[in-house]
Amino acid sequence: MVMLVFSSCKNEPSGATGSLQLKAKSNHVLKSATITSVSGASITLDAAKVEIKNLRIEENSGNDNQNQSGDQSGNDGNEKSSKSEAGDTSDVLLTGPYLLDVLSGTASIDQVTVQPGTYKKVDFEFYAGSENSSHSIVLSGTYTNAQGIAIPFVLTSEFAETVQLPLAGNGIQVTSGAITTLSILFDVNNWLNKLDLSTAVVSNGQININKDENSGLYLAFLSALSKHIEIEN
Repeated sequence: MVMLVFSSCKNEPSGATGSLQLKAKSNHVLKSATITSVSGASITLDAAKVEIKNLRIEENSGNDNQNQSGDQSGNDGNEKSSKSEAGDTSDVLLTGPYLLDVLSGTASIDQVTVQPGTYKKVDFEFYAGSENSSHSIVLSGTYTNAQGIAIPFVLTSEFAETVQLPLAGNGIQVTSGAITTLSILFDVNNWLNKLDLSTAVVSNGQININKDENSGLYLAFLSALSKHIEIEN
């Protein structure tokens, strides 16, 4: 499940532009970092890393002014922000890539200066980049079975689909002089809680789940990932 939340506050001097602050979060279930699986066993996560790129926030209010790049102190120093090359010139495009540790709480993506307007859709791509060992998603932790035996596991994926998140209602309204925060919430709980790891093959004391090992569980993970995309406004 991937969701969006946003908030707005007027804590900048009034001007001709506003600001969009982009963040990534885990959902509240992950604050305990423990997930109950279908077999009644438990999964404790130690790391949940997601890499994304080409994050586009689309402006749909008819504003024809162009965006300007803003504060990019949250990125690694590479050029990662630009106006959209296609469609409305007020669209925001953050090319990335961004490696996000979504288990640690809130991860900053970027902050950009934008023209006031209504932003109604966010798209981004999962990206199997070098910063995440050529995987788009890496989940690792411990599976504890019904007998109380703890087994480490690592799930890796090269999932590379584009996620489209239209904002419900009237979208995000960015006003002059305001900072509006847009947070992408990754619900790893729903990615994992239907997987029955009791069926997994253990290799050298560890459960590896990927396209080559425990492939049935990997396909079930991809199905859950593709199915659980949800919008919260």
